[in-house]
Amino acid sequence: MLLIIKTRNNNSQLLTQQLVKDNSILGVIGHNSSDATQAALPEYEKVGLAVISPTSTSIFLLQNPVFFRVVYSDKAAGKALAEYAFNNLKVKRVVVFRNRQSIYSDSIREVFTNHFEKLGGKVVRNIDITASSFDAKKEVAKSVYDDKAQAAILLPNTQITDIAIKIAEEITNKNNELKTQNQTQKVEIPELKMLGGDSLYKRTTLERGGKNVEGLIMAVPWFEKQPEAKTFAQKARNQWGVDISWTTATSYDATRAFIKSLSGSSTRTTVLDSLKNVNLLAKETSGYPLRFTEERERQGQAVLVEIKNGKFTIIPNQDLRKITRK
Repeated sequence: MLLIIKTRNNNSQLLTQQLVKDNSILGVIGHNSSDATQAALPEYEKVGLAVISPTSTSIFLLQNPVFFRVVYSDKAAGKALAEYAFNNLKVKRVVVFRNRQSIYSDSIREVFTNHFEKLGGKVVRNIDITASSFDAKKEVAKSVYDDKAQAAILLPNTQITDIAIKIAEEITNKNNELKTQNQTQKVEIPELKMLGGDSLYKRTTLERGGKNVEGLIMAVPWFEKQPEAKTFAQKARNQWGVDISWTTATSYDATRAFIKSLSGSSTRTTVLDSLKNVNLLAKETSGYPLRFTEERERQGQAVLVEIKNGKFTIIPNQDLRKITRK
């Protein structure tokens, strides 16, 4: 039996302690966040129970031998955002808004910072959006006038995306002020561009953010309008009558990987061993071939999307090729 789990980190360990006692469970798909996965992994490791995550991207999860993932890690997303900001947007100074207690938020922050500063940019300040003293309006103003930032990267974990939307609202308000100021001042102050991670790549960002998230650029693991993803996306739309999310696509891939590892006499040990050799063709997944590396990772590149006219739109191919060449 396979088990699909969606939990928050504050109860994932307790739930895991109970389910590992059921020997009929041969594998787990989950959890929904890097923080929840990190809390549960030690319990799975004790009994040799394989876990495939469709959504946990943190680079800090790699050391556990029972952990696999079908979503590209933050290495891909952070690198893509850093290169696009520096090479395409011509940004040199960035402020980071993140949750310092989240291993997802800290993971993508670390990758982005390392790549961005290697290119010649500078992360001028890291701002903890969960601090009791956090004030979005004041922090945005300070980023513009004191830090001289040209862009802000919003890296909330999934539980606090509303805070990021509030920050986007303040950035939009400040940019509108700057447009007026720049018309009357001799020295032009750059408007803040907005970048973000895949935690913001969901319908509620569009619904709650509205015009305030226009122009937000995100690095995501799967996009339905990619040539490779279109066939799967259309089949899913025909099946369920709605557009699917990236988490549905990667969850499908995780399920297919587990199915491939099963046999009539499967045990937890055989499943764990078989997963290491899974090799799925593109037609068997949500669009891309799937084979795990020695580190149990899925290799690939993040996709850059931008919010335009209230919709997620892919960054034009010529811009993505420019990133690859740099």
